[in-house]
Amino acid sequence: MRQLQLIAHGEPSDVIELNTVSEPALGQEDVLVSMEAAPLNPSDFLFVRGIYGVRPAFPSPVGAEGVGRVAKIGSKVDVALRGRRVLVLPTYEQGTWADQVVVPVRNLVPMSDEADPLQLSMIGINPATAYLLLSRYVSLMPGDWIGQTAANSAMGQYIIALAKLAGVKTLNVVRREEAAEQVRQWGGDRIVLQGDNLLKDIEVALGGSKLSLVLDIVGGTPVGELAKSLKTGGAIVCYAIQSGQFPAMPPGEFIYRGLSLHGFWLINWIRNAPRAEIQDIYQKLGDLVADGSLSAAVEHVYPLAQFKKAFEQSLKSNRGGKVLFKFAAHDL
Repeated sequence: MRQLQLIAHGEPSDVIELNTVSEPALGQEDVLVSMEAAPLNPSDFLFVRGIYGVRPAFPSPVGAEGVGRVAKIGSKVDVALRGRRVLVLPTYEQGTWADQVVVPVRNLVPMSDEADPLQLSMIGINPATAYLLLSRYVSLMPGDWIGQTAANSAMGQYIIALAKLAGVKTLNVVRREEAAEQVRQWGGDRIVLQGDNLLKDIEVALGGSKLSLVLDIVGGTPVGELAKSLKTGGAIVCYAIQSGQFPAMPPGEFIYRGLSLHGFWLINWIRNAPRAEIQDIYQKLGDLVADGSLSAAVEHVYPLAQFKKAFEQSLKSNRGGKVLFKFAAHDL
């Protein structure tokens, strides 16, 4: 079987090799998954560069999430799993950028045969994060407003979709007019361009309404300006900091208006949440993909052998969608 392996930290095309490895022996509670699709995520490249929260031993398999079909099972695995499509949870215990992957059964969730495997392969990180961000920190009601930075990201698209399903309205901050148009097409309720008049533009866009929740991946000034329009008792959740800057917020905002600031990392949830909760949430997301309620734009798919082209495309700043590896039957 073929597997992309990380041999050192650095730039992806320099430190990742496509190698043929022998099929490992299955443990009693392991399964062998023949991969169908696996996306490339920003967190994967942080992992490759050595600046992520998980540090590998070399050589290390790469790729956090994906879907495939169970080809073989260990002796203590339910035989009903054989042949099933499954989601590989993004635990970083196994790499999904491979033809076949050995996975502990605890790191799998069965998925629908009716859904597009490309779309299913992407629910492990972004949709799960979006779902939890919208449900864990404040009790959102239909008609409430949330704000988000970098709204034209794949995460932004999922946040808009899940908010719409809950009747929640979105105020979306973007950096470019082309990005604003993209967010409009996704159904974002209000869009503002990041600039010198951001606070005023946010207030005009809200028309007197207040935000209940702010979701941020940028850090620095934009999230601080959004937070000034939060209701008393509102929450800010940072799930990435692209700028490397702490949210620019006056301390008084937290003291006098009872605001709260949180950090979120999906891996912590996967490590600590009850198995039943994890399975329930992923199956709900899989059902939304199957009925067409949840999807993300796909820009390009590549076979594993074209991994350097996939890296180049995925690392472009102005992509129109996600980049994925697709594993056809003749690739296995």
